[in-house]
Amino acid sequence: MERLSRQEQRERNRLALLEAAEKVFAERGIQGASVDEVAAEAGLTKGAVYSNFDGKEDLLLAVLRHGLGREARAQAERLLHGGREAGALVEEFGAYWVEGARGGGQDSFARLTVEFMVHATRHPAVREQLVAVLFPDEGTGSGRHPLAPEGSGLAELPYGEADAILKSLDLGMRLLTLLAPERCPPELFLEALRLLSAPKAAGPGGGVAGEEAGAAAGGAVGGAAGAAAGGAVDEARLG
Repeated sequence: MERLSRQEQRERNRLALLEAAEKVFAERGIQGASVDEVAAEAGLTKGAVYSNFDGKEDLLLAVLRHGLGREARAQAERLLHGGREAGALVEEFGAYWVEGARGGGQDSFARLTVEFMVHATRHPAVREQLVAVLFPDEGTGSGRHPLAPEGSGLAELPYGEADAILKSLDLGMRLLTLLAPERCPPELFLEALRLLSAPKAAGPGGGVAGEEAGAAAGGAVGGAAGAAAGGAVDEARLG
């Protein structure tokens, strides 16, 4: 059997600790789990934890970085290649998300992420570090988000804002599908994604709401005034 170098063994131990920590913290909670339990789950000593991480919160942040990186790599391999149109990516990404939620492979990471987010709101120093993990400045995109088809409302937003909306949908839906799958089945994620990426409604006076309002007003004040009122209502609703 090939003998590992010191660096290779250190990297193997670190990965074992990250995987063990995700499992232990998801099962017992951030407050309920201890570093000793993580070390035992990984088959290592408590000293191995502190030789790789500064403490419990540093370990948790590393688990989140590891999990987010793992998910990003999986998405990139599955979706973001071949130059496909954003509309096709929306359908594929939504189906991929639903498949993952139905399979349960991300349940422990989702529980851990949500709990640590709540924990971070009470600890400013941790909050700052977690925000940097979720919204890294380096490597952020520019221009149109790959899941924002041209002509959609999402495509009109800067990349960072569109990405924040999609992250919110992702994290919120992960929590609700765990909490109440009968009320919030994973398939709703795909429906929400379709709504966000749908083409914007017609301009003032051209939407269904404007036509209906115009017809109603026309019965009282005449066709011309009704059409004008319909356009005004439609403009107000569209923002």
